[in-house]
Amino acid sequence: MSERTASQELKNLIRKLSKIGIAISREKNVDSILEMILNESIDITNSDGGTIYTVKEFEGQKYLVITFAKNYSVDFQFIGYKIPLDEKSIVGFVAKNAIPVTINNVQSSQNSHLQQFKLFDKTLGYTTINVMAVPMIDYQGNVIGVLQVVNKKKSKEIKLTPENILYSIVDYTNEDEEIVLSLASQASLLIERIHLYQRIEKNIANTRYALISLFNSMKQVIANLSEDILIEQEEFKKFATLDSLTGLFTRNEGMVYLEKQIQLSKMNESHFVVCFVDVDGLKWVNDTYGHQTGDELLKNFSQILKESIRSYDIAFRYGGDEFVVVLSKATLKEANIVFSRIQDKITKFNMSSSHAYKIEISYGFAEYSPESNFTAEDLIKIADENMYKMKKEKKKKKSCPS
Repeated sequence: MSERTASQELKNLIRKLSKIGIAISREKNVDSILEMILNESIDITNSDGGTIYTVKEFEGQKYLVITFAKNYSVDFQFIGYKIPLDEKSIVGFVAKNAIPVTINNVQSSQNSHLQQFKLFDKTLGYTTINVMAVPMIDYQGNVIGVLQVVNKKKSKEIKLTPENILYSIVDYTNEDEEIVLSLASQASLLIERIHLYQRIEKNIANTRYALISLFNSMKQVIANLSEDILIEQEEFKKFATLDSLTGLFTRNEGMVYLEKQIQLSKMNESHFVVCFVDVDGLKWVNDTYGHQTGDELLKNFSQILKESIRSYDIAFRYGGDEFVVVLSKATLKEANIVFSRIQDKITKFNMSSSHAYKIEISYGFAEYSPESNFTAEDLIKIADENMYKMKKEKKKKKSCPS
C-alpha cells in the first residue's frame, strides 16, 4: 500500500470515527446507541456479522442476553437468547475477565469457549472462521455487555457462501480490536450518561480528552480535515434544538457546541472567540411597556445577530436577556469587526424603528487558543466579566455631566 493510500485511509477512518462520535452524542435512546455501535463495528472491520450481548439478571443469576444481532449471509434468529455469565463461551469469558479476545482459527481451535459458536453454526448452517469479542465496561469498571464481530471479509461487498468462505476471510488485526474496543467504550459511557446524567458528565469529558490526545498525535492528517469539520458543525446545527422565542440555539445545545468547538480548535490549532452579550434595559422595557414588547425587542435583536454572524458561527440564548456568540476561527480583532457590524445594524434599527424602545447592548470577549486549556465555563466567565466592564463604563459615562 502506498503512503498516499495509507494516509487517505487514515483520514477516512478519523472522519468516520468523528461522525460516529457526533451521532451517538446526540442520541438519547440506549437501544439506538447499541444498534448504531454494532452496525459501525461491523462496517469498519469489514465483518460479515456481529452481536451485542447485554448483562441482565434473572432469578438472582447473571446472563448475557443477545440484544442486537446482524449478519449479511444468514438470518439470525437468536434475539433474546440467554448465555450464562461464565467461562464456557467466548462472550462469557470476555465478560467474566473484562478483556478482549480475538480468535482467527475457530474451526481448528480446540478451545472449549467455542462450543457456543459451533451450536449457532450448526443451527444456522453457517461457518464461523474468526471472531473478535470485546467487553463493554462502565465508569465503575463493571462489564455491562459484550460486543462481538465475526468473519472479517476481504471486501465488505462479499456475501459469504460455503463455496467462497475459506478464501474470502482475512485475520482480525490488533488495530481492529483497538477500534472496536474504543467504540464499545464510547457506547458504555454514553449509556451510563443517559441513566445517570450527573455522574457521567465527568466520564464524557474524559472520553473527549482521550479523543483529543489521539487526534493530537495525528496533527498533520487532521489539519487536512478542516473542511469536513465545518461540514460536521453544520450538521450539528441542523439537528440542534432552537429557543422558541428567539429562534437561536438553546443554552444546552449552545454549550454542547462550545465544548465541541474547544475540541476542534485543539485539533486544528486554531483560535476562536466567545462573546457574551447582555441586552441593556430589558427590565425597564418589560416594566414600562409589558413583557410582550420585551419579547419583541429580544426577537429583533436575535434577528440582527443572525444576519451579522458568519454561516459557520453560532449564537445561542444563554438566559433571559443574555446571549452568547461563538465566532469560529477568529481572534479578538475579527470579533470587534463583527460586533462593529452588529452595532451599526442596531443603530440603523433604532433610527428607522417606530418602536418606543431602543435596542442597546453590552458585550465582552474571551479568546480561546489551543494552548490556553480553557473550559467552556472558563470562556463564558471571562467574556461575562468583560461584558460587565463595558456596562460599568457606559454607566459611568452617563453619570458624568456633559
